[in-house]
Order: sequence, then C-alpha cells, then structure tokens
Amino acid sequence: MEPDLEHDLGEATEETFGGGRELATTGYFVFGLLTFWLYTVVQLSRVLARHIEGRRRYFEAQMPAEDRPPGAASALRTILEKGFTVKKGVRFGLILAYGASMGLILAVAAAQYLVAEGRIDIRTFDWFCSYSVGLAALLFSGATVLFLTWVSRLMKDHEYHELLWVRLVRDPAGFRMVHPSASFVRRWNRKQNWVTFFLILSLPMTVSPFLATRHLLSLAQSGVSVVTAVQVWMSALSVITAVFHFWGTQVLIRMYNDHLRIETVNQQLIDRTTPFASGDSATVLATSGTAPGRVTGAQVPERALAALMLTDIVGFSRDMERDEAACYEKLTRHNDMVRQVIARHNGWEIKTIGDAFLVKFGSAVQAVQAAMEIQAGFRKYNKDRPEIEQIWIRIGVHIGDVLIIDRDVLGNGVNIASRIEPLAEPGGICISADVYSMVHKSIELKVVNLGRRELKNIKDAPEIYKILLDSAV
Repeated sequence: MEPDLEHDLGEATEETFGGGRELATTGYFVFGLLTFWLYTVVQLSRVLARHIEGRRRYFEAQMPAEDRPPGAASALRTILEKGFTVKKGVRFGLILAYGASMGLILAVAAAQYLVAEGRIDIRTFDWFCSYSVGLAALLFSGATVLFLTWVSRLMKDHEYHELLWVRLVRDPAGFRMVHPSASFVRRWNRKQNWVTFFLILSLPMTVSPFLATRHLLSLAQSGVSVVTAVQVWMSALSVITAVFHFWGTQVLIRMYNDHLRIETVNQQLIDRTTPFASGDSATVLATSGTAPGRVTGAQVPERALAALMLTDIVGFSRDMERDEAACYEKLTRHNDMVRQVIARHNGWEIKTIGDAFLVKFGSAVQAVQAAMEIQAGFRKYNKDRPEIEQIWIRIGVHIGDVLIIDRDVLGNGVNIASRIEPLAEPGGICISADVYSMVHKSIELKVVNLGRRELKNIKDAPEIYKILLDSAV
C-alpha cells in the first residue's frame, strides 16, 4: 500500500534527509544581533555544509563509484560541482567583512575614551568617527547582500541538482540533464524577490548610522547639549537594527526550512510504491501538463475530493513484444483519441505510464461521461479493422480523498482506481459504488453490481459496478 505521506512527513529523520532539521529563529536572532551577524554566518554556513555533505554521502552510498556507468561521469561531475559544493572562500570573506564592521564600531568607542583622556584632539575624533561609522555600515550592508544572495543561490542549486542525481541513480542508462520546472523557477524567483525587497528597504540601516554621527558631531561642535539627540538617535537606530536583523534572519532561516520541506516531499514521491509514482517531482524538475486553474509549486500536500479515471490498453506488452513499430503507432493513436476526450470534459491528465492514463476530473459525472465517450470512440475505431489494428482498453473510475502535491496526485483514492480498472473487461468500464451513487441520477445507465471484490492492499473495498455500454445513454 502507498505510504501515508502526512505521517511520513512528520517522521522524516536526519539520516534519511541528509542531516537537516528545521532551524529556529531565536538563537540566530539573539546571538547574531550581539555579534554583528558573525554568529549567523558561521553557524548557518556550518549547517548548510553539513546538510549538503550529508546528502552527498547518501547518494554516493546509493551509487558507489564502481556501479557508475562511464557515460554518467561528466554529468555527475557537474552535479557535484554545482549542487553539492560549499565554497569556503565566500564564508571567509563574509567573516572578514562582518568582523571589520564590528571592529570599526569598537574602534569608535575606543576613540571616545582617548578623547576623554586628552590623547587625541576633537577634530581628529570627528573625522575618524564619521568615516569609521560610515565604512562600518557600508561593510555590513555589502556583506549582507553577499550573504543573502549566496545562501539563496546555494540552496537553489542544491535543490535542483539533488533531483538530477536522483534521476541518475534511478535510471543511469536513460539519464539526461533536464531544465528546472516552471514552478521551481517561480518559487525561487519569489524568494529572490523577497531578498531584493529586503535589501532595498535596508538602505536606511546603511545610511542612518552615518547621518546620526554627523548630526551629533555638528551639535557638539556648536555647543548644544546632545543628550536628547543621542537618546532619539539611539532609539531610532535600535528599532531599525532590530527590524533589519530579525527580518534578514527570518529570510535566511525560512529559505533553509522551505528547502527541507520540499526535499521531504520529493523524497516521499521518489519512494512511493504505487505504479504511478513519479520518477521526478514537478516541484523541481520540468514535466509536461498542468492542472487547470491550479497554482503550481506547492510545498505541502493539499487534500481534495477528486474523481479519478484510470485507463489501460489490453495486451499492450504482448503487442509490443510482437511488433514494436506497429504497437507504437497504435499507442500514438490511442493517446490522441484519449486526450481529445479528456479535454472536452475538462479533465486534468496527471500522468501517463506507458499505455496507461491517470486523469482527474472536477466531478464523477464528467469522469463517467468521458469514460463512456472514450469507449464509444474506440468501438467505432475498431469497426471494420483487422484484429491486429484494433485498440481495446479497460477503464476504472473512482471518487475519493487524495493528496495533491503541485502537479501530482496520490493517496488511497488513486490506489482504489488502479485496482478497479483491471476488473473491467476489454472495452468496458468499472466504477466504484461511490461514483455510481453520484451519477445514476444524472446519467441514464444500466449496470451490473459485481459486489465487493478483494482489492490488493485496500481495506473496506467498495462495491464495484460494471457499466453495460450498449444500454447506456
């Protein structure tokens, strides 16, 4: 039976998912604020490096060097270089920049002490203070731009190339590099837009310390008391700093945590045992087809009631073994005819596996009408054709609760539909009792109740009805 996805999402372990646990914001906010983000850089870069290294070891264990096909060496080098490498130079540069910013602020505090001791004159202090504070703010802001864009690019490249490696492990002979899916691109574009928006709004953080210093120095030089001005500026700078720091920390932590959720969902899709399991995930890699009116790129499963139709060509494997070219022509004709009917009834083609279609409809009535029209079309097509050219299919229809993840549908409802379809005779349709109760008042049908059949790995299997197509209207 297909695993319970919601349960598995909660039971994901570090060993399974590359050493990744969702991060909490509190520690990063407090210690990062006290250390000018030095703590955030050091700690988060360690987390990223540990996670990516863990995933690399996991996949290398899945595909040892001796089992790698020679033709995959180039692709694997690209995957490792772009998706499983953390460049230490960036981390070192960030530590230097944030450390220098912190050092300059401490130097200003030391200069104030020297002025009070009479070791440097006020003019030198004014010059040093103005430029040190301005340079510290500039270094901090520049390092923040680099830090956010580096983390964003690192997570994006890792997420994409990780799924490529999955494809390589699953099918080394048929592997090819594919583009990211549209939903993947949109999702990361949204993240990068938030990063850009944050950086634009952080400009006051860059300019305000310099302006505050110049204003206070000018007041002091004119002999005016600066106590009130200091209090106002300190309050304003404290609020700006806290908001800036908390928002930036949230952007970074959410980027990492969202990646873990996507990684978990993709892993569940990879590990599914149902025959309609995806070889990749539409949340990351490009696939064909999309759901009408749905927003793609969802990160968590969405429950929905769905009418599902599953079709399968009778004797397809036998025909393929006998004459591949002729069988391919029949498959192409079959696919065209089925897709035309699906489109007329507003169906969503979830996927095809060889000669089988899995289709979702907005209602049970649409699903049954489409199934009947498909069978009527093939009966007309088969008329007066020799047996070797005829196309006979079985269709099963069920309505039930499913999980929708981006462009994929899974759940017990899919399993039931896949078990009902083989019960239909060639050219026939079988539906569940749930479907029949919804459609028999809307569509004039004659059916035969087949009773409760034992369906593999299905508890409380529904009653099955066979539609008598010659009597159906």
